[in-house]
Amino acid sequence: MKYLCCLLLVLSFCTASAAEPVVWPLKIDISQSSSFAEFRGMRLHAGIDLRTQRKTGLPVVAIADGFVSRVGVQFRGYGYALYIDHPGINARVVYGHLQDFQGPLKDYVDAKLKKMGSRHGINDFFGADRFPVKKGQVIALSGESGSGPPHVHFEMRNFSDEPMAPALFGYRPVDRIIPSFHHFYIEPMSHACVIDGSFLPKRYSLEKKSATAYKLAPLPGVSGKIGLQAGISDTNGDGNRYGVENVSLELNGKQLLERVFQRYSYEQSRQSTWVYDYFKSNQKGTGYVYTLFKWPFDTLYFASGYPAWSGLLEPGVSDPACAEFVVNAEDYGGNRISAAGAIVYQSVDFSAIIGDEDLVGLEFSHFEQTEHTLVAIGSMAKSKKPAAALAGLVICRDSSGATASLKALLSGSRIEIAFPKEKRWQGGAWIGETRILAESLLIDSAGATMAMQPGAKAVFSSNSLHFPMFCSLTKSDQKVASGGNAKRGYLRPLSAIWTLSPTDKIFDAEVKVTINPEKYSGNMQKLGVYNVSDSGSYSHNGEKVEQGSLSFTTRAGGSYAILEDLVAPTLSYSRKSSDYHLGPVYVFKVSDLGEGVDYLSASATVAGKKAEVYSDPDKSEIYVVRPKGSSHKVTLQVRDNAGNTDSISRTIK
Repeated sequence: MKYLCCLLLVLSFCTASAAEPVVWPLKIDISQSSSFAEFRGMRLHAGIDLRTQRKTGLPVVAIADGFVSRVGVQFRGYGYALYIDHPGINARVVYGHLQDFQGPLKDYVDAKLKKMGSRHGINDFFGADRFPVKKGQVIALSGESGSGPPHVHFEMRNFSDEPMAPALFGYRPVDRIIPSFHHFYIEPMSHACVIDGSFLPKRYSLEKKSATAYKLAPLPGVSGKIGLQAGISDTNGDGNRYGVENVSLELNGKQLLERVFQRYSYEQSRQSTWVYDYFKSNQKGTGYVYTLFKWPFDTLYFASGYPAWSGLLEPGVSDPACAEFVVNAEDYGGNRISAAGAIVYQSVDFSAIIGDEDLVGLEFSHFEQTEHTLVAIGSMAKSKKPAAALAGLVICRDSSGATASLKALLSGSRIEIAFPKEKRWQGGAWIGETRILAESLLIDSAGATMAMQPGAKAVFSSNSLHFPMFCSLTKSDQKVASGGNAKRGYLRPLSAIWTLSPTDKIFDAEVKVTINPEKYSGNMQKLGVYNVSDSGSYSHNGEKVEQGSLSFTTRAGGSYAILEDLVAPTLSYSRKSSDYHLGPVYVFKVSDLGEGVDYLSASATVAGKKAEVYSDPDKSEIYVVRPKGSSHKVTLQVRDNAGNTDSISRTIK
């Protein structure tokens, strides 16, 4: 099916002769540093990145006849960007991170920038007659503008501006490196689903049988509805992690789902987290973790021919007692791998009552949740003898005093209790006098405003969540440490650490969080919201100042604190150099402890006269134009995003 789909796409998007060799935009050995539609956090990558041998200034050529339809010169993003429409192949090509343009277009851009008195700020559109191009014509020079290091972002779109895989047009570099499987994951997809003695997801290692074949060695026992995920990675041998072109799931010889990564729309890009598991994919040694079932809200083209919930398994009910499956994947070079396994239906009898004597000494520290189940997790005191594996019912009491019999799994020193997603459990839960669930708020697709403790709130808009989720925004007992160090200075904490839970789920829309600083009457510009890691380290999150509070939006939970930034950025002289656009320059290094450097605020004088200044945030460098002469007094000033200013004055010979 994948090959038929690919053929139809090529016929509809490309009318060039299949026998005609493609023209790459670079006249060097082609080496990619990324792949099409690979996972970029909360979005998909719209093109492929081509290495330029760590150089800038390489000629970039048009891949076909056409015309320049748009040109951009921006400080960040794509930097110097060129958009060329090719009617003959029904495609629009985008080149990003260029150093410069060539021919009449260069003259146009140079003249406009000079008139503007700026180094960036162009976003112009043109008709077919303004800047025509011919196949093979040099149209630009490669660079590292917008964001580095040196490379060319090569992106192909249809005329609705939907990204398409360059591979559809024949852009497939020679690739002899075979992708790799890392792990399989089984996700519970029904209430109280049991996977090998647990209500929670499980990860399984794979045994490599050959260069292209893998085997799931254990036979997982499952009771309930499940979904599979597979960790896969590809590379070109230089350490970059690639995605694959297609991945599919077969059950007992029947294909349940196939994802073909060849086209998507920018509006669909935010759905990347329904195709790739965000948290698993960001762990080391997992590759990209592909979801092998289709959510009902997934509208991406990748699996458009499959209905909602395709790929889900329910051994013993909709599937045989032993469900034998195969996961296949193929990269853009045609290298194919497969992994086979089986899942066994395992009946779990919950009819027994787990008595008080089995629960003595259990302490409940936290809970986790899937889309359908809230799981309270307890552990046995070390002094007590571990219990034998036992499934049964536990009597739990809600905050109103009403009781319910809930499914539980007791094994060794651990117990799991499966709570349904019902509002009665918002106030917590108890077994006898032992509290096993903390207070939370059950939020569904209608959304809600959550303000459980004074000082912070979170607003879930409608459709922020597709599934009901127990959420909380709580003040941590952990003492907030001052961010920074003795050499650079410290950022003073002005709030507790607030944790938005769950921290391991992606929200479908941005959730707005507002935190109030504690006892502060200073300059609000100095305050910032910082992410707090498990180890206690800080990184600036970003925020808006609103009526004496700080707010931000997020699509995932986490821990946050407000810090006051009174520490100026640090400047140091680095070297003399030369920049393509600026000419001879003095190079200064800059760093900031808090909210980051405001690079566009930099100003300088050379020998008492105002000098032109530009910067490269990727390299943490600021460039001051160097006039003729062998010795100059240079004064440079820059501020950070909290408004703190630093300056340096130095005579450079």
